[in-house]
Amino acid sequence: MNKNNDNIEHLNSDNRTLWDFEAQDFPLPDGSGIGRIQRFDFNDILRLYRSEFRVQRDCIIDTSAADTELPNLLCSVFLLSGEMLLETPDAKQYQITPQSGIMYRVRDNGTRFHLKGGQTLRHVGVAGKISGLHKQLGHQLPGALACFSSFPESGVVSREVTVNTRLRGLLANVFSPSTCSSDPLQEIALEGVSMSILAEMARTILASDTDVEGRASLWGEHIFDSLTSYIRNNLDAPLKADDICQRFGITRRQLNQLFQVSAQCSPREFWRRERLEHARKLIEDDGVPVKMVANAVGYSHVSNFSKAYREYFGETPGHTLRLRTIDTPAE
Repeated sequence: MNKNNDNIEHLNSDNRTLWDFEAQDFPLPDGSGIGRIQRFDFNDILRLYRSEFRVQRDCIIDTSAADTELPNLLCSVFLLSGEMLLETPDAKQYQITPQSGIMYRVRDNGTRFHLKGGQTLRHVGVAGKISGLHKQLGHQLPGALACFSSFPESGVVSREVTVNTRLRGLLANVFSPSTCSSDPLQEIALEGVSMSILAEMARTILASDTDVEGRASLWGEHIFDSLTSYIRNNLDAPLKADDICQRFGITRRQLNQLFQVSAQCSPREFWRRERLEHARKLIEDDGVPVKMVANAVGYSHVSNFSKAYREYFGETPGHTLRLRTIDTPAE
């Protein structure tokens, strides 16, 4: 297990400046902001990327790797905060958000990140070597993962990965104090989290092909849209499942099924996610003080809000507010 910075793939700005993985920070292309990125290699099979981009203006980041190594990598991109477009070498674009990431494999260089200005991106990427996965899982990967065993004519294979509660918690752990501290145990902790992320991604993709029969009917989709609109309009209220069921004329069982099928989470998990995502928007976009944000999303105690926020985003709301203050130019 080692932290390797020799012969690594790199991220280039439009003028082809190499980014230093060891630097405390580095400029985004054309003065669009600053960022930091770290890479960790584990046992010649697993790889982890952890990065934070404070993007002031729209920019595009090119990525590249050794031509002999790239086709052997099964890569992924996830975000704890912010959003971006990932463009693969076949010119297809994928929207990456905190709710939806991607697992992909490309034969050729040319993958690009399109970053939108006015946001802080927290990114986690886990890559596994196909050769190593084949040793563990067989020459042909199982089920819905089998598509990654070979390349189509386009040279790109990709699958969307819904970020469920388990995966979200694992991604947040990449930025937890125990994995960010500079001590000999840091990489041991990161290796365990990275392997768990890879396993959860695979489980999510394998499960996705078995969910077809459970997709919501048109009636269910209509009710679900009404439910989610109601929840988003009442984030400061103590919502109760029985009250929601009575309002929409459904049973508790129907309520849970609708969310499991349409959102791959429970109603409570969806409510928590919406509260925290709205809280971050209030802080980043408007600079609302933490105590006021907590009240706006239904937390009566700031300490409970801060704990939930840190578990979800991997940082405290105070840290988000400080970054917002730094990135917002004085009037």
